[in-house]
This record gives sequence, structure tokens and C-alpha cells, in this order.
Amino acid sequence: MKETIRLIMADVDGTLLTDEKKITLRTRDAIASLAAKGIRFGIATGRSPYAVRMLVHDWGIADCTDLILGFNGGAVYDTATGEMQEFYPLSREGREALMEDLKGFACAFGVYDREEYHATVRDAITERTANMNHFTFVEDDLKHYDTVNKVLVTAVPEEIGRILAYYSSREKPELYAVSQSGKDRLEVVNPELTKSKGMAILCRQLGLSNENVLTFGDMMNDYEMIRDYVGVAMGNADEPVKEAARYVTASNNEDGIGVFIEENL
Repeated sequence: MKETIRLIMADVDGTLLTDEKKITLRTRDAIASLAAKGIRFGIATGRSPYAVRMLVHDWGIADCTDLILGFNGGAVYDTATGEMQEFYPLSREGREALMEDLKGFACAFGVYDREEYHATVRDAITERTANMNHFTFVEDDLKHYDTVNKVLVTAVPEEIGRILAYYSSREKPELYAVSQSGKDRLEVVNPELTKSKGMAILCRQLGLSNENVLTFGDMMNDYEMIRDYVGVAMGNADEPVKEAARYVTASNNEDGIGVFIEENL
């Protein structure tokens, strides 16, 4: 590689984790090797950083994860100092507009509240969302929240498809932004927020240029960070993400991150 990499930021689902929600041994070893090369490792995810700071222990990478950029760029957690910074929240008006726009669809709305997951409906998807993050599930109409980091819209894949079709047929919402992060979920955030913008704040604090940051991702909520930094698309990535990437590696089930680190760093 011609670029000088000082930081790697990886998406989680479909990127760092296999479809079985595990990190392969090859990828784990490759990440562990980065510190000796003077490269920091971090996670850039739509998940709550409160959850990820616990989950890295389950994944076996707690000792080599330096930074957690959560909420699609809306918060960053420094594992060494324990400092949490938050920015670009979704307004009350944005949340209310979202819930009004989608009132005709069979979906649930949820927010992460520290170590709890609050959702408007208790079903298999919302309970799984809480459990996979080691969070307590709370059924909640969400009306008491002023601002939130993000709203998660969950539904069966067919309904998610109908919601996406609805958005493709109307003007882009002004008060919130929607992106798909899984077959049964959409991420809704402040329209000014992307993972890329969250990383821009982080890079200014660390004194890094965009050419110093290698990013791995697979879905459209990774698009901007793949486009704006030294982007690596997974083999299983959405086509627009591959087109925006500088490099393409193997899939998340084929040691994609581990292979790229071994061959290029």
C-alpha cells in the first residue's frame, strides 16, 4: 500500500463478525498484530458504544481495541481513558416525524439508553436486539425522550423492503436520515450525521489525515466512511460500497479483514 496507515476502523455486522456473529481466529490475530506496527484499531458501528465496550470481551479483541465509534458516528468511546464523547443527536422533531411517517407500517421503533434497549413493541426482533447487546429490554413509547443518539426501526425483511420502497418514492426527509444496516433493521439518525463525520472529529483530535485511516465496511451506512477514507469493501458488500472503495477484500465469512491486513500491512 502507498498510504501510511495509523488507524483502522471496522464496521461490525457483516464486516468484523461472521454471519454467526463471531470473529475468526485469523482476523483476531491480524488485529492483535497491529499495535506492533504502530497502528491503532477501532470499531465504527451503528451499535451502542456502551454495548460494544462489553462485547469486545466476548469477541476476544478487548486488549487490542482502542476506540469505539458508535451510533453511526454519533459517539466515540476511548477504551484507555473511559471517556465518552457524543455529537449530532437526533432531535425530538426528527423522531416524531419518523414515527408519524411510518405509522402505517408493521415495525418497531427502538433507542439505546445506556445499558437498556427501549422499544415500542416487544417481539422476537426487538428482544434479540437487546439480548445481542447484553442490554435489558424495556417496552416504551419513547415520547419522553428529547434527543436520542439514533432510532432503530426493526421489522421482518419483507416489511423493511416496503419501507425502503416508500422512501425511494418520496422526497428525502428533512429532519432525519435513514440507512439500512441489516435485513431486518434501519438506522435513523440526525441528517447531518454519518460515520464519516464522526470519524472526522476523531481524526482532528488525533492529528490524522484521511489518508492515515483505513476503513472496512459492507452496507450503505458504511458508504461515506468507505468513500472518504482509505476504504476497503468486504466481498459481501453492497455494490455502491464496492464502487466507492479503494480496495475490495474477501467476505466477512472468509477472513476478509485478516486477509487484507496480512497482505497489505
